Amino acid sequence: MEKTRFQREAVGFDEARKIGVLYDATRDEDYEAIKNYIKTVRKEQKEIFALGFVDRKELPKNQYAQYGIDFFTRKNLSWSMIPGNLAVSNFIHEPYDIVINLAENSCFPLRYIAALSHARFRVGRFDRRNTPCYDLMLNIKDDVGISELLVQIENYLRLIKSSHATQKV
Repeated sequence: MEKTRFQREAVGFDEARKIGVLYDATRDEDYEAIKNYIKTVRKEQKEIFALGFVDRKELPKNQYAQYGIDFFTRKNLSWSMIPGNLAVSNFIHEPYDIVINLAENSCFPLRYIAALSHARFRVGRFDRRNTPCYDLMLNIKDDVGISELLVQIENYLRLIKSSHATQKV
């Protein structure tokens, strides 16, 4: 069977129309930060979808799938930590312009999803082992909160101007 290759290219935030976000949804405050970020991005007429990994067997009662946000839990991991459910499969196969993995490098299930993503441009935290997973890696400390991390990543992505984007002189 022939291996499928995806067209990868640098995509700036302004050019992107469809964005996917991967994050560790175990903490309530991170879930709330993602909900707020989704509202902000939608105001720019962009589609955005977040997939959170809850490092527990069950979703907490205050977290539930809703438009633009879905989850998977430990129950959805194989013995080798490979995530597998419909939400994961849909995220991997969706042709996002940008996929951003906000999770720390130690979160294998989210790194796995980012690596297999059909996105044009994949962004994550720097680690030499992550070279096959991302097209852009940012060296950001693990102790940075998710809201600050989103601001930093978006600032870098806004600097990228692709050859497809029309530029004013």
